[in-house]
Amino acid sequence: MSAATIMFIDVVDFSKNPNDRQRELVDSLTTEVMYSIRSLMDPPMENPHVVAMPTGDGMALAFLHKANQPWDISTIMSLICRIQQWAKSEDGSVSLRIGIHSGEVEFITDINHKPNICGDTINYAQRVMDAANPKQVLFSDTAFRQYIGSNTSYYSRPPLAPDKAIFEGPIEVQAKHGMRMLVYKMTLDPPREWLSNEDPISKNLITVKLTTLPKEIIGSFSDKIKSANEIALIQLTGDRFLKAFKEGNISFSEELKRFLVFMPNPKLYEAMNLKKPFPVKETLEQFIQTWRDFFTSIKSQYPYAALKLGLMEEPPSFGASFINWEKQGGKIHVSPYIPGTPAKNCPGYDIEWVGQNASPVYSAYVAGLRYLDLSAANIL
Repeated sequence: MSAATIMFIDVVDFSKNPNDRQRELVDSLTTEVMYSIRSLMDPPMENPHVVAMPTGDGMALAFLHKANQPWDISTIMSLICRIQQWAKSEDGSVSLRIGIHSGEVEFITDINHKPNICGDTINYAQRVMDAANPKQVLFSDTAFRQYIGSNTSYYSRPPLAPDKAIFEGPIEVQAKHGMRMLVYKMTLDPPREWLSNEDPISKNLITVKLTTLPKEIIGSFSDKIKSANEIALIQLTGDRFLKAFKEGNISFSEELKRFLVFMPNPKLYEAMNLKKPFPVKETLEQFIQTWRDFFTSIKSQYPYAALKLGLMEEPPSFGASFINWEKQGGKIHVSPYIPGTPAKNCPGYDIEWVGQNASPVYSAYVAGLRYLDLSAANIL
């Protein structure tokens, strides 16, 4: 099996251009690329140093790994700078995303009877490119270690001099189809307007799923509760939860370690001036006592679990359930309260901690839960 370094190049928003403009962009980009690597494509095509693959809105270049190869990382860096500057020269209307990855490839003969390559390395390089911002270059962790090395974070050989390429990472990003990967972003010192210095926006992507309406207790929610060892609820009343538990439609895991519930105190209900503060017959005080009794029964089953019933002193702006929220794989359901709309019919969404580090959005909700935990006394 052979190996190659793949450079995936994408013209951002290419399809938004009219047909004649698309042709101009492809022709112009091809000219710039050929100017830099023509000598690598001069050998007979049955034994090339570079295989070029058009992708419609850009191209993929496979720099083949061979003994005594006539190219090195400086060739790739020179090409990066050339085509990024070309994009800037197009009246500022063109932006490129570039992803670079190295690995094994397979040689094939395509439908035009020309040599081509295929394999996971090409697909992975495309995902690295997908994770980049406009005007950005990302190296996969593999490509970074191969060409830059683990003991340095810069590259300053010609033709970049006097510019110095700086690599920041590893950065965990999420590409298409939920793929997570480690990348290094390339920037220049001094900074250049044609190369983005920002972190990839894909760094902060999270898995978000809208919940169907009406939201039911039985189903995915009850399944999450049953498999969790840490659960927290922010709610107005939680009457549906208590009813489902009493009827046997919700049960806890035998490994339950923590169960927290936060709801407004009776005075806060009055201050909120709700027409129908809760859909039960008892008074507010009686209903809170119902939760006390529930926790008493839970305590007998889970004597070592941390249990808390906290009465909030601030009006809740949303309802939420937190499942194993302190670790990777944690899930948070968020549901805003819409005036005049029953809770089960209020649109909501689920977010999940999918990477090694929680995203800022996920962390913001966890910070809100911690604030409640600190500010609301346990009335049990």
